Amino acid sequence: MRRRGPVGRSVRRALGWVSRRLDRPELLAAFYPVARQAWREEIAMGAVLASALRSDSTYVDIGTNRGQVLREAVRVAPRGRHIAFEPIPDLAAQLAASFPQVDARRLALGAVAGSADYCYYRKLDGWSGLRRSTQVSDARGAPETITVEVSTLDIELAGLRPDVVKIDVEGGELDVLAGARTVLSEAKPLVLFEHVAAAAAPYGSSPAAVWDLLRELHYEIFTVTGAGPLTRAEFAQSSSVVNWLARPESVAAAPGADDPPPAAG
Repeated sequence: MRRRGPVGRSVRRALGWVSRRLDRPELLAAFYPVARQAWREEIAMGAVLASALRSDSTYVDIGTNRGQVLREAVRVAPRGRHIAFEPIPDLAAQLAASFPQVDARRLALGAVAGSADYCYYRKLDGWSGLRRSTQVSDARGAPETITVEVSTLDIELAGLRPDVVKIDVEGGELDVLAGARTVLSEAKPLVLFEHVAAAAAPYGSSPAAVWDLLRELHYEIFTVTGAGPLTRAEFAQSSSVVNWLARPESVAAAPGADDPPPAAG
C-alpha cells in the first residue's frame, strides 16, 4: 500500500467523519478510491440479496460480526430461515438479542470440527479469525487468544438447502468451503464471499486454491459487482476486489455423438 502524507490522512479522516455523521458514504467514496470500491461492493451485495432471496428463503451468514449483511437479508426475506455463525462470545450474544428471529450459533466454521485457538482483536473485532492477521499490529488490534468451537457447514446444515451463503472469515474461506462440499454440491446456493490474498496467506491458502475448489464443485466466480466469470489467472491476479460471487455453473447438455441430427428446416 502506498504511503500518504499527513495532509491526505487528515482530509480522509474529515471526510470520513462527515460521511458517517450524515450517513452519506458516497461523500467519502467520491474522493477516496478504496472507499469508492467498498461502497460499490456494498451496494452490489445488497442487490444480489434482493434478487436471489424470496421472502421465505434460507440465508446463511458465516462470520456475521454485528449483522451488517444479515440485517439486509432479514429485511429482504422476512419469512425466511436465517442462520448466523459468529464465534466471538459478546458478538454472538448481541446477535441473538438484536435478531431474535435468527438462529445465531456461537461457532467458527472450517474444514473439520473441533476446538481451536482464535485471535480476537478487541479493538478491531472485524479482523479476528482462526489465524493472526499479518495486517494488524498489536497496538491497533489489542489481540487476545480465546478458545472457540469449530464446526463445518455440512454438519450444521444437514438436511437444509440454503439459497444464499455469505462467508466473511478473514482469510479462512478455503477451509469453510472445504467443509461445505455436500451443501454446495447438493443445494447449489449462491455464495457471497470475501477473499483477499494477504488475509488468506496465514492459512496456507491462495486465490488459485479457492478458484480450484469452487470449479471442482462446478461454480463460476464473478466479482460481486458483476465482472466475470473469471479465469483462474484473473481471479488470482486481482488486487482491488474484496467481495466475490460464486454461482453454480449452468451447463446446457451438449448433443451426444449418438443424437440424431437436427431436422432440416
